[in-house]
Amino acid sequence: MIKNIVAFLLFVLCSTYGIAQNPEFNFVENKYLDYYKLQPETIYTQVNKSKYSNSEELWFKTYIYNTQTQKPYLTTSNVHASVYDADGILIEKKMFYAENGVTHGNFNLKDNYFPGIYFLKVTTNWMKNFNEPHYSLHQFEIIGSDSNSENPTESEQKYDFQLLPEGGHLLQNTNNSIGFKGTDINGDPLIITSGKVRDSKGNTISTFKSNDFGIGKFSMLVSENETYTVEATLENGSNINQNMQKADVTGLSLSVNTLNQNTLFVSVKTNKRTLPYLLEKPHYLLIHRDGLLKKIDIKFEANTFEYTIAIPKTDLYSGMNILTVFNEKNQPVLERLVFHKTENLIHDVSFLGKKVGYDSTQIRLVSNKKNTLKKYMSVSVLPASTESYNNSNTITSAFLLQPYIKGSVDNPQAYFKDNERKTNYNLDLLLLTQGWSRYEWNTIFHVPQIAKYNFEAGFQIQGKINETNADEYKEIVLFSANNELMISTEVKDSYFSFEHLSLMDSSVVSLSAKNKRGKLVTPRVYYNVYPTFENDSLDTKNIIKKPVSIILNSDSFIYDDTITQLDTIMFKIKKESRQEKFMINGGVNNRSVDLKNVYNFSTRILDVIRSNGFDVIESGQSTIKLLSRRSSNLQGRLSPNVYLDGIIVSDQLELIQYLTVAEVEKLFVAKTGYGIDGAGGTINIFTKDGGRSKSNPKGKFSSNAIKIGYSMPKSYYAPMYNTTKRDAFSKMGVLNWIPNVTPNQNGEFVFNIPNYFYNEINLYIEGMCEDGSLISKVETIKLK
Repeated sequence: MIKNIVAFLLFVLCSTYGIAQNPEFNFVENKYLDYYKLQPETIYTQVNKSKYSNSEELWFKTYIYNTQTQKPYLTTSNVHASVYDADGILIEKKMFYAENGVTHGNFNLKDNYFPGIYFLKVTTNWMKNFNEPHYSLHQFEIIGSDSNSENPTESEQKYDFQLLPEGGHLLQNTNNSIGFKGTDINGDPLIITSGKVRDSKGNTISTFKSNDFGIGKFSMLVSENETYTVEATLENGSNINQNMQKADVTGLSLSVNTLNQNTLFVSVKTNKRTLPYLLEKPHYLLIHRDGLLKKIDIKFEANTFEYTIAIPKTDLYSGMNILTVFNEKNQPVLERLVFHKTENLIHDVSFLGKKVGYDSTQIRLVSNKKNTLKKYMSVSVLPASTESYNNSNTITSAFLLQPYIKGSVDNPQAYFKDNERKTNYNLDLLLLTQGWSRYEWNTIFHVPQIAKYNFEAGFQIQGKINETNADEYKEIVLFSANNELMISTEVKDSYFSFEHLSLMDSSVVSLSAKNKRGKLVTPRVYYNVYPTFENDSLDTKNIIKKPVSIILNSDSFIYDDTITQLDTIMFKIKKESRQEKFMINGGVNNRSVDLKNVYNFSTRILDVIRSNGFDVIESGQSTIKLLSRRSSNLQGRLSPNVYLDGIIVSDQLELIQYLTVAEVEKLFVAKTGYGIDGAGGTINIFTKDGGRSKSNPKGKFSSNAIKIGYSMPKSYYAPMYNTTKRDAFSKMGVLNWIPNVTPNQNGEFVFNIPNYFYNEINLYIEGMCEDGSLISKVETIKLK
């Protein structure tokens, strides 16, 4: 007997390897691969907390992930963030620029926000192509004095207790594996201390109890023409009595054993009534995830009712594996989710130490893996007694679990805290009770995903020169000091287009045209900026809305902006000036010109440049040339590089032809620049307010403030909390929000928090490494 089992296992193993390397594609495989040919983005967003006063700001960090490759989605750039009220009405929408699969931003909750429930949705245009878009949706609440607590009364207490056969089918005259889960009216888990399954005669057939998450499983032989009742005793002493569903007379059932460290055992079972119909009808097991698949054939034999397939875990995919059994008609009949933890999935960080100062405490974290991987990490620091952080998702569950399951995951941190046997068993129970995956096979077969919506990358300006002599213009010039842009594009049949622009929201864009003689003129131009914002809505009918449970007087919790408070800790922030930012464009012996004391306010900047070592040649109305007075090579004198607000304009000097001292904040000249291209020197001009809107050279540019663009991330600042209100602060206060925690030269993550009255703090840490490994942890630190 032992020899037969070993021989069978060896046969299965050999079959697995052969099929994995040389799959015979059929209808299912072809449809499946075609369905996933467009790689979707999956988004997770961490917010600094989930309950706010309307005197605060919501701060967030967004991570974009490719579930197929399990790496950051590097090509994403345009990220849409929208806030909706409880009825799904759009309140506010912004666009943020993502780089390396991350972005961050904020929403000011002072205007247009009243106490109640809201939703933050973060998505992309590309996601519209998918039947199951994995955008992030976060519920948050604004607390006010009129917020109501809606805790259910005893008469309202209801229980939801479900029995879930493994694989989806309960089969007569077969030993079945049955999962169960229980929740109360609020969706919180029911802890079952003891449970029994009794037959119609009152005999106990099986016993069970739940884990700490209200889920578990038991096995039992379901006899023909027998009925069963389930009795469960809860932690609070209450009892649940429920009839078990009727079993199928014919069919298949499934059980999976994940406990072996090296091998996954999958058992497909049938009964005497079914087996004759299965002979000579090939079935197969598909192991798949996100367009990846492997196939194992199942051949039924006479007098054999259970078929155990041993799969080396090295043959499983990293992370989620969906096991689906198909019949000879390519119809799915059984399905089960299995998770395979590998080292590359999780990246851990640990608390290294603290250093208490006079007004703040330094916190030090360290990565547990000594490598040079780039890590993108965000941390929300709250009092340990906080009641304002109720995020129901983590980056690990958002990327590794939620894309594949239909329901929600309670306490997601618990399933990835370690790789211990108990933790992994609880994770497997969770997946067993989730049933089939969220992807419907009927949709995969008949509703293909088509790329109707493009992959947005920056902004596009499309326009037309609306003049009868439009053919006179061969080139359009776009200038924007706010966006550090000076580019041109060709005009074709009066139309022009600028692609992949990086534009800030509400920034000024100026356009001019070059005629055939190369002169800048201002024709009548009409243009649009794409993409545009859609005034959409959110369907909130099926979204769980947990009741508001905190009532605070926000007037006493946070000081008004107009009030100046004494004894407040001040953090000094060094703000980089525009001049410092762009002095990379400077040269050797870079010198600031004293405009205020030496020159009249009406003096042209060209004349100032002339008096500081350069020749200015003006021929005609808009032809200007600058030359160094030093001979640097055999070709004679060279021209300097000229920068206007950080943008090189050496070939567009007409932009500064009529610029005066009154309009310039700083002027730097260097008679010798860096490298061969800078041998003629360098000139840096910084206009007041960083733009040329006030000094439009003789109307040669038409300027407009665009209404759409990237919202620029702000540096975090805390509201002026009234820390004397200790109870309110301990529940709702924020100690720090660090959207970009970067390591120092020692590989340590260091940040500060203010010293108040608290003894313990919580660090809510989420992050992603460049190799796709994920960071998620709640670290509680004692400060006193």
